[in-house]
Amino acid sequence: MTQSWFAHIAASLRRNAMVRRIASSFLSRVLGAVANLAFVIYLGRYLGAAQTGLYMIGLGAATLLSTIGRLGLEQIVIREGGPLVRDSQWHALRCLYRRALMLSLCASIAIAALLLLINNPLAHYVFHQDSLGDVMPWFAASIIPLAYALMHVPFLQIIHRPEGSIAVLSLWIPLVSLPLIFLIHPQTGAQGAQIYLVACVFNAAVAYAQWRSFIACRSGQSNEEQAVQPSPLLAAAVPLLIGNVGQIALLWIAVFAVGISASPRAVGAYSIAQRVALTLSGFLLPPIDALVGPRIAVMRGIKTRDEIEEMVRRISSLLFIVAAGVFALILLFGPEILRLFGNEFGEGYGVLVCLTFGQLVIVASSSIRPLLVVHGMEKTIRNAMVGAATCCVLLCFFLLPYIGPLGAAIATSLALAGEKIIEGVVARCRLGISVFPSVALYALHVRTWLARNHGQRS
Repeated sequence: MTQSWFAHIAASLRRNAMVRRIASSFLSRVLGAVANLAFVIYLGRYLGAAQTGLYMIGLGAATLLSTIGRLGLEQIVIREGGPLVRDSQWHALRCLYRRALMLSLCASIAIAALLLLINNPLAHYVFHQDSLGDVMPWFAASIIPLAYALMHVPFLQIIHRPEGSIAVLSLWIPLVSLPLIFLIHPQTGAQGAQIYLVACVFNAAVAYAQWRSFIACRSGQSNEEQAVQPSPLLAAAVPLLIGNVGQIALLWIAVFAVGISASPRAVGAYSIAQRVALTLSGFLLPPIDALVGPRIAVMRGIKTRDEIEEMVRRISSLLFIVAAGVFALILLFGPEILRLFGNEFGEGYGVLVCLTFGQLVIVASSSIRPLLVVHGMEKTIRNAMVGAATCCVLLCFFLLPYIGPLGAAIATSLALAGEKIIEGVVARCRLGISVFPSVALYALHVRTWLARNHGQRS
């Protein structure tokens, strides 16, 4: 039975190029997740909960500010660049690349400089941790290479390099950080931040090398007879920037709130639980997003609405089934998983369960964002994300004083789930596309799986 199952997978990989790309991207994501998990485990063991908390506050600031530095241009690149690749408009694609990277670099440098200026007041008056002032400058410096590297992700996606985009997004930073942590044996959050900065610089170099190797082979090959007028980038990107900031903020609002109202140890326990919970969507969504967004961009105007809906719903249903199984494992073995980081992290089990439950809705609606972007509904994303972030802040304000970090986890899960549900309803009402699979579709998957297993046993 096992040999037949592997033979069926191998045959699917040979027949279907898209399946091969998904499998390859998923493998890159698995390697990145394993490396990241190993890095965070050893980081927690070397630093302890308190220093890990300081590290996570700095990491949250760098992640959020690098998102602002990218100005919401990633989705615009996919929408504008996908047709250019399809029509072999390489000169126009290079122009789009230069414009997007220059805008992002200028914004990132300004943001990093501003964070350095307010570093000491932020550490002393906001988080009440003067030692955070030693951590934050290193994360401020990492904003520039991080934003530069991640701006290459949509370009790698549209040139059909999903494995490269996933590696830049989630593999190289933990893969470089892991051996460095064994060499340095960090004892403070500042040393952990220095490791992160080195890994970000390496990631940026790899991202540029992949893009350069592709575009250098296509010099002088553009279809110049089709003149392409450059479209305004920032005007279209502003709603997406607000939406992207809201999305990242949703993951870090609770961390900052716990950091302001509780001890660094509580921040460390909460952050580790959140890292484990985010592995659920982190494993599954990036490989799919790397393919689904460009795929929908190409399908629009060529395929029917029903064909797009069928693809989206099938992907969502399969991801949800996998995610439900992972959630069951976390319910059963959550305490043991957290103790891998150190015994003092075990108190985050309630946070872990709550955050993982919220991830189920995110996974079940995995294709909403690229679907809305391709159809020019950036403002819908912006409004949903701003509303969700506002709700998260309010819920943290009311729940944290009474139930502590668990209240922050509840606030985050409710806000994330509510945002995805709202976007799904809008997609159904305005596009006529239902992204949430029906019960009948799940039943079909079960019947297909049972029939396949029955045939293999026979």
